[in-house]
Amino acid sequence: MCRLLLSHTDVSELEDQEEQHVVQITSQFLRLRHLQDLFLVSTSFLEGCLDQMLKCLTNPLETLGITHCLLTNSDLTHLSQCPNTSQLKGLNLSGVTLTYSSPELLPGLLEKVAATLQELYLDRCGIMDSQLEAILPALSHCFQLSFFSVCGNFLSMAIMDKTLRHTSVLPNLCQELYPVPRESFSSLGILQPRRFVQCRAELLEILKDLGHPRTIWISSSPCPHCGKDIFNHPEPITYGSNTSA
Repeated sequence: MCRLLLSHTDVSELEDQEEQHVVQITSQFLRLRHLQDLFLVSTSFLEGCLDQMLKCLTNPLETLGITHCLLTNSDLTHLSQCPNTSQLKGLNLSGVTLTYSSPELLPGLLEKVAATLQELYLDRCGIMDSQLEAILPALSHCFQLSFFSVCGNFLSMAIMDKTLRHTSVLPNLCQELYPVPRESFSSLGILQPRRFVQCRAELLEILKDLGHPRTIWISSSPCPHCGKDIFNHPEPITYGSNTSA
């Protein structure tokens, strides 16, 4: 088996039984000697126990998706220190709240996988400007990166400007998904079309200033305010003759 998906896996709320279930589940990884891609979706047993699972991996992973799960700081520390996550090509932490994590953990993980990482998903992580700014130096070292998505987070035009400038040095980056800038919303969280049009125009000017063909996608799926999709088919912002548009 090269690929494994565990989805919506719940265990007993009793502590002793929960620990037993965790041991039973994670011990199975010892048998998966060819595992390359691991996806964990809404798995309740992960919180505080990620290290037990990672220790059972017998080979380096190529893709790791931990989505819509609760993780502690210790979980993220083990994730960044585990030898079997040092060669990741794909990393998806969408739906994992990173707002309360120590600011050095995610940048440390990105620095670790910078030489191999090709796809990075950080959608709906509760990321604010300061959290995104903290990872930009590490992100700019991921020279193999081709896909980057931070949709569903509440970000300002200022940090999106910084992000576009940091990622402009990445030669393989061809698909970029960003949320609707927070300046596009009213104080009540309602999208203001005129403000959004202005933000799009400003983003295009940033792309022009950077001076090479590029396409970015602006989407709010879901909206960071209400959790509902705003655009089913958002239009790209394109400068030059980017063939990926």
